[in-house]
Amino acid sequence: MKRNIIILSMLCFVSLAVLMYFLVELVYINRLNKSINIAEDTSISLVDIISPEIKASFLKTDDISLLYSIERLSKIKNVIEVFILDKDLNISIHNDSSKWNKKYSDNIYVNAMASKNKLIQPFQSSYNVLYSLPINENATLCSIFSLNDIYNDFKIWKIKLYVFTFILSLIISICVYYLSILLFLRPFIKTKKYLSLNEKNKKTIYSELINMVAINNKKDDMDCKNDKLKELLNYILKSYLQHSDDVFIVLDNTAKIIYCFDTDKVLLNKQDINIHIVNATKNIDIIQNISKIVENPESIVNIDIENLKVNLIPIKNESDNFLGILIVGNSIK
Repeated sequence: MKRNIIILSMLCFVSLAVLMYFLVELVYINRLNKSINIAEDTSISLVDIISPEIKASFLKTDDISLLYSIERLSKIKNVIEVFILDKDLNISIHNDSSKWNKKYSDNIYVNAMASKNKLIQPFQSSYNVLYSLPINENATLCSIFSLNDIYNDFKIWKIKLYVFTFILSLIISICVYYLSILLFLRPFIKTKKYLSLNEKNKKTIYSELINMVAINNKKDDMDCKNDKLKELLNYILKSYLQHSDDVFIVLDNTAKIIYCFDTDKVLLNKQDINIHIVNATKNIDIIQNISKIVENPESIVNIDIENLKVNLIPIKNESDNFLGILIVGNSIK
């Protein structure tokens, strides 16, 4: 049983870990794409705001204003390069002066120059984007956005989420293990011991009495060490080792049930031990006669209830001390 619980816990951990992995990947991709789109849209919007100034300065050949606008554009977050290409793919102006007059002949620049509208293209890797917009027929403004910081931040976030979900899966698996022990293993062991004990003991009225008292032995007044209770059990053992009665009820000297057996539930509504007979039956004759016996346990009482012939037998020891009451009933044929 314990081996099965361990296997169950391990399967639970593996299943949770796999499920968490796919959930993390799904959340990571979803949030990463949203962040990239927001970053691209924000950068493009800022470029579009400043581009009219660059276009006006370029057409007026106002180099100071053009340099200032290019510098402003390069300061935008995620923008790493800003430059203007002429029709021959030469750089007219660049935010890095060392790249002035340099020629770019790659297809991405050819596409940017050939386009008559704004154009977004992946640049060198998935981390970079080239955004271009024409100034006039002979020049195009180009901006390169780097999304590398966003990718790096989300990689760290994903690793942290992996660690968190791993720990969560482990905690849940441990909880499953201990709950399984509490809910299944302990009751299983208790039942197994109880069945093993019953297999070793001969099935007699006395052994059943001992077992029932032991299982429900939570109150002080049901302690088997009580002398009168011992004597009562010994009497049952000697006189009723085996019986075939339809009703067999043993009460202590206070009329509490310590053993009961009612085949058709004629006398007892509740077949529980350690409860008073008043709480177990609604039969007035039984209650009245038991009350009389408790007050004056001198003689056997015989009564007929429905199709039963019932004997209420007061039990005393050799010292004439009242020990309890035996109720025996058999069907009237």
